[in-house]
Amino acid sequence: MLYVSGFDPRGASHYHALYRDESARQTVVNGLAVEVGPRRRDADGNPQWPLVAQDGDQAVSTDYVFLRWDDVVRRHWPRSDARVWVEVARTSWHYLQCGALARGRQLAKGPIVVLAAFFAQLFLLLAGLPLGALAVFAGLRLGGVDWPVASAGAAAFGVALLMLIHTVEKRMNMRWLARGYVFPWRQERGAAPELDARLDAHARTLIRRVRSGDYDEVLVVGHSLGCMLACSIVARALAVEPSLATGRTVLSLLTLGQWIPLQGLLPEAQRFRGELACLGTAAGLHWVDASAPPDGCCFPLCDPLAAVGLAPAGRQPGRPVLISPRFVRMFGADAYARLRRDKFRLHFQYLMASDLLTDYDYFRITAGSRTLAHLFPANTP
Repeated sequence: MLYVSGFDPRGASHYHALYRDESARQTVVNGLAVEVGPRRRDADGNPQWPLVAQDGDQAVSTDYVFLRWDDVVRRHWPRSDARVWVEVARTSWHYLQCGALARGRQLAKGPIVVLAAFFAQLFLLLAGLPLGALAVFAGLRLGGVDWPVASAGAAAFGVALLMLIHTVEKRMNMRWLARGYVFPWRQERGAAPELDARLDAHARTLIRRVRSGDYDEVLVVGHSLGCMLACSIVARALAVEPSLATGRTVLSLLTLGQWIPLQGLLPEAQRFRGELACLGTAAGLHWVDASAPPDGCCFPLCDPLAAVGLAPAGRQPGRPVLISPRFVRMFGADAYARLRRDKFRLHFQYLMASDLLTDYDYFRITAGSRTLAHLFPANTP
């Protein structure tokens, strides 16, 4: 299994610990005990760790490979809030001019709401805080209140407004999401050339893993912004070896909480749209896209090819298979209500344990005995 994280500066150690801890929690729910081994480097320099599971009467061994690009993320991670705001404004203006923002709003409201909340926060900081404090001070003074008390009232207003902004930021982690939002355009305008070489290297890793014959299935998983990278990796591997998905080793692709239209709608993204078209027509590939409507950081149940205007000749029916993980069924009412309040945490639920058993189970998908196609077959006419 090859995993591509989202726009996340945290590296393999974080995701290794996350998988170890969450798989142990999920064992109580699904009965699948997964032994997570230590991290080591594979021949291509990517961190990997072994998984050993007993799925019914079958022993299953899996190599969980973390396809690194966290070092690239760190190089393109704006440190100051001012830089983040400038980049978001610049990117949004480009999306607005080229029509991608309007098209994205038609596809999903969640990402647009997050973007609007970010600009609302910026407005409150730049205009609402000083003007509101001044208005409170002036109102109290006009009401005959002494200036020390009026000043204290204005200060209290400022503190309350900052606490509100902090609460919203904590729930949505907007600055993190904003950094991810600006990156696809950076990539497409050539501002991150090192990523292109990395994707080619990961495509070669995928080819070697499939060619080795050591696996029944090679599953490529992308989460969040990593979905775009996972699509590019698989498509580039298929461009080198078109029959890669038709051999003994099954080749599967799983995209989780995808942002694919964010990149695919850019006019500069001709190559990426070509890669999506390749995924739609490639023989033998099984692609499942899982996205939850309550997740405001994705384009839920959105056909990635149709969303960016692609209708390639020879497109395979039922590709990708669109599913919702149905987070609401994974938890009791109170636990789910808490989860929904934390939008950033909700976006990572695809990779985490649940309280109740559902059809979507990340650990049975990645460490169990059945292939992705057996778990989620294509809906063909």
